[in-house]
Amino acid sequence: MLTLADRLAAIKVLDEHGAEVALGTLWKDRPAVVALVRHFG
Repeated sequence: MLTLADRLAAIKVLDEHGAEVALGTLWKDRPAVVALVRHFG
């Protein structure tokens, strides 16, 4: 059975340069804080 972290790891997100990266690579080597921002406008 997969953990929540395992299931989220494959999701693609944009890095600070606008390039797509797998979410799991952000916490592969160290802990990570994930903040979700919604833009209205």
